[in-house]
Amino acid sequence: MSPWTNQFTLNYFTLTFPSIYLNSSSLLARLLLVHLYVIPISLFLPQEAGCVLIADELANELTFDPGGVFNETLSIVADNFYDPEFDFDLWRQSLEGDFQRAAMAKTRVEFSEIMSEVLGTLNSSHTAYLSRLDPKRYQLLGIFHSMFADSAEAEFLYAGIGLDTRDDAGTHVVVSVFDGFAAQKADIQFGDRILTVDGQPFHPILSFANCAGQDVTIRLRRGSRILDVRTTVEWIDGRQMFELAMDASVRKIRLDEGTIGYVHLWSYAGTVFQEKLRSLLLWGELSQCDGVVLDLRDGWGGADINNLNLFRAPIARIESTSRSLGKQNYTGVWNKPVAIVANERSTSGKELFTYGFKKLDLGKVVGTRTAGAVLGGRPFMLSNGDVVYVAVADVLVDGQRLEGQGVEPDVDVPRSYNESTTEDPQLDAAVKILQTEISATLGPRGS
Repeated sequence: MSPWTNQFTLNYFTLTFPSIYLNSSSLLARLLLVHLYVIPISLFLPQEAGCVLIADELANELTFDPGGVFNETLSIVADNFYDPEFDFDLWRQSLEGDFQRAAMAKTRVEFSEIMSEVLGTLNSSHTAYLSRLDPKRYQLLGIFHSMFADSAEAEFLYAGIGLDTRDDAGTHVVVSVFDGFAAQKADIQFGDRILTVDGQPFHPILSFANCAGQDVTIRLRRGSRILDVRTTVEWIDGRQMFELAMDASVRKIRLDEGTIGYVHLWSYAGTVFQEKLRSLLLWGELSQCDGVVLDLRDGWGGADINNLNLFRAPIARIESTSRSLGKQNYTGVWNKPVAIVANERSTSGKELFTYGFKKLDLGKVVGTRTAGAVLGGRPFMLSNGDVVYVAVADVLVDGQRLEGQGVEPDVDVPRSYNESTTEDPQLDAAVKILQTEISATLGPRGS
């Protein structure tokens, strides 16, 4: 069995996402703006080699001093970790065995697993070791892409099919299928368990390295069935992928009375997502809908609390009349029913947004308690090209910590990844709530 089979699991559980979007003027946001540099997978790939061969080569590559990078990582944590009560010397002493293991690591994957375990002992969100074999590294670089305008194109790219998984009893369970990407087009579903890719154990980077443009066979278990799915690996651009996924997610749900719009904000990290949402709701594809569901599950955080102004009561109602367009009304806000769907993988800025949404009583929050990952994080580039992500600031909301607590939904609706299905009870519950509100609003109008 390949030594990299379970590498992603450790990264998945330790990684949480930046809480403040790039263009914010807040002090905390400025703390998060830090230079990143990513060594792209493509730079290490002989173009004539096959997918499996390249995966094995990358998995076994170790071209740096692991003991030195271990100490470098711990030094960064010592200088920057947010907790003033943190006893670095005691922590370092407790890691002597881990240092010995890391110093003797033979592969980059093995080293990354050890470092993920080490940072996991801090029990903190926004604290992780991100190897260049982790898709979220390229996504992070994409979110901060304006800082790297002169960087090579390949630095933002990785080969993949557009999904996210978590480990469950040694198998990789699909928890996110990004709208518009190859996995969705191949009908890979939430709850599917990926067994192999072209006969080899699954890894989110290594399974697809050097395979962009090629078809691969993904063997998965769906319930009691074993399925082989063919799909084409694509280059995924971290600068654009979540915009594309947001665009592809937009749809209308037609009811007996009225229409509900739906949009999935896989990332809310940047003003572009708020501008897209504003356009959709005020004059775009969803503007004529009678209600809207905002899906904040999974992906990245980054929402600014000011984004809630789109859903507050209008300051004034503007009416204009022209010969060409007739009478036009404008308020600058979405003043119709809205609901949020959130879950245990809704992190950081999305949690702040959800908290404010509930506080202002703008609508119902449906799903499960959010992640409780609300700190200020900062990435640091290591000498081996990997990234260490460190929580550098504590965050209080109305005087309380959401870190480790999360935000409770108004309507608790679990969704088990143990059931592979296209059904979505959380979305269904949100639609039902809006349907009731819309019926109450439209009833007198239709009578």
